[in-house]
Amino acid sequence: MRRLRFLAIALALCVAPACGSSAPPPDETPPPQAEGGETTTTTAAPASPWDGLDDAALVARAREMAVARAHEHDASVDLAQRTAWASGPAESVPALGDRACEQLLNLAVTDVAAGDLDQAEAMVRLVRAHARNRNNAFAGNTLLSVITRRRAAAAEGASPESEAAAVAAVFRQLPRARFGAATVAFQLYQQPEQIAAALEQLHAQIVTLDTAVGALFTTHVLGDVVAHRETYLAAIQTVRAENDARPADTDYAFSTVDLARARDAQPVVVAVWDTGVADDLFGADRPLGDRLFTNAAEQPNGQDDDANGLVDDLHGVISDPDAAQTGFTYQPSADVLTQYGPFLRGVMDLRAGMASTEAAQRVLALMRTATDRESLDTLEMNLDAVGEWAHGTHVAGIMLAGIPQARLAIFRSAWAGEARIYHHRGPTDAELAAERANVEQIAAFIRAHHVRVVNASLGFEEDYVADALANQTDVYQTPEAVMARAREIQAHRRATWQQIFDACPDTLFVVAAGNSNHDVVEYGEVSASLTAPNLLSIGAVDRFGNWATFTNSNPEHVRVFDFGVEVDSVIPSGEHVPLSGTSMASPNAANLAAKLFSLDPALTPARAIQIIAETGTAIAAPFNGVIVHEANAIARVRRERRRPAGRRAPAAH
Repeated sequence: MRRLRFLAIALALCVAPACGSSAPPPDETPPPQAEGGETTTTTAAPASPWDGLDDAALVARAREMAVARAHEHDASVDLAQRTAWASGPAESVPALGDRACEQLLNLAVTDVAAGDLDQAEAMVRLVRAHARNRNNAFAGNTLLSVITRRRAAAAEGASPESEAAAVAAVFRQLPRARFGAATVAFQLYQQPEQIAAALEQLHAQIVTLDTAVGALFTTHVLGDVVAHRETYLAAIQTVRAENDARPADTDYAFSTVDLARARDAQPVVVAVWDTGVADDLFGADRPLGDRLFTNAAEQPNGQDDDANGLVDDLHGVISDPDAAQTGFTYQPSADVLTQYGPFLRGVMDLRAGMASTEAAQRVLALMRTATDRESLDTLEMNLDAVGEWAHGTHVAGIMLAGIPQARLAIFRSAWAGEARIYHHRGPTDAELAAERANVEQIAAFIRAHHVRVVNASLGFEEDYVADALANQTDVYQTPEAVMARAREIQAHRRATWQQIFDACPDTLFVVAAGNSNHDVVEYGEVSASLTAPNLLSIGAVDRFGNWATFTNSNPEHVRVFDFGVEVDSVIPSGEHVPLSGTSMASPNAANLAAKLFSLDPALTPARAIQIIAETGTAIAAPFNGVIVHEANAIARVRRERRRPAGRRAPAAH
């Protein structure tokens, strides 16, 4: 789960190849925090750290921070050698991890701002050629497009037509499946007021590496996109028409098995841990069927009937600091749902890099109406509110497909969406303690009711936390202070998640890898980067069986992938909407896991993971991992279930 940020989308989809949800913050402004997370007394706001900071100073600061950040994460990669790498033999360049690639692209932005187009292009080419993560083979398309247009404009006899032709040549270097992600920024940013609003939003934060590069990117890259938008849009139209004229790509044949008539399938309890599931969609004639788990020892009477410390835990566990939000799903106002609900699919299409869909085009048009910081912030929050409302229900619909034997428990955690309760700030120590208390309650529920599979399409990344903290300019004055607190928060969350995996050894936790095109270990994604015998992290592939442009990855921690682009499922209104993300791939894999436990209740989580990984279909190089194959996995379980225990294949370690 991730909140929506216009500039974040632009940077993710433009600099590096591309689920989040939040809602409007409460009326009360949250108190500021000290670096340890505790409440402090507010003093007069200091002068903006951006005052007097011109482009030259910002370039110098960003370059220094980028080199230091890369060295901090991998001391063996010295980005001070970047010029030598660009001019030397290919074998002299080390394999570049995602952190190093990110900083090389950041340095390319500073080069564009400084007018050194050759150096900027060399940095993008280094990433494309030497990134370990081959999703970065087409990174930096927006940078290359702007560099190419500027060069074409400087050539003798230049014209808008010749510039558009030059940019079109850059777009033609992209596979058709990557084209949509590469064109989002050009369609989103089309007027100067949007540039001003994005800069105003950045200037509300302290000067960090991310905000410094963001400001330079907005001014010198997106500024060029806006100033020459007709040129870029003409290039997009040309290449899109060429792509549309080509024969359609072949869809991947995903394997699915329906256990509706399976006489050997037994009841199994599963759960969705998310921002909520609409419990009114359950019932004999309702979209999710008669598959809501009910705690028979509890009554909806405001009391703890089963003496487990939870009141009215009839169908699961709810945690939300907003006293008005007591239901099993987050409920925005009717006005927000009416006005912004129709844009749900378009937001998810954009995150999947599908900018040309009708739904995405409607969202892009809506985004272009946000021309100041206030309207930008309001729009982001309202779109995210709709995402939080829909997300968990959509996930539940995927997880329950084809397994009528399953009964679903609902674990609704408001902090799973993060931005609604931590809008432009980080959690306090007290709130982190509340998060852990919620996890402990969920662990107790899992053990008491023998929940075999839990899907958690949510995650926490250090950089995301730092981005929120950077807004607290009255608390944090330096990037070092921001990062120190972000790491403290992340360490607490790592311990919290490790705790529940250890506390529930008989339960398989299936988690979404995340949607930032990052290595989950390098970026410390919680919980996808953790290690436990009952943890399975899932990446996303598109309809053609290729890694989705947005999927996080890691050869050891994200070995299994499933369908995660335009996945059809139900939302709380009862409508069916196709959404995209590892949030959708994860419940597809959890659905298979539930089927395996239904067919063989004696399976251990480790054995289920091993079967899913070993029966999957290998993804073609240069990518890695396997795509879930339901029929193969189910056949393996049925075959081994009949063997004597001594002949069963060993469990994974």
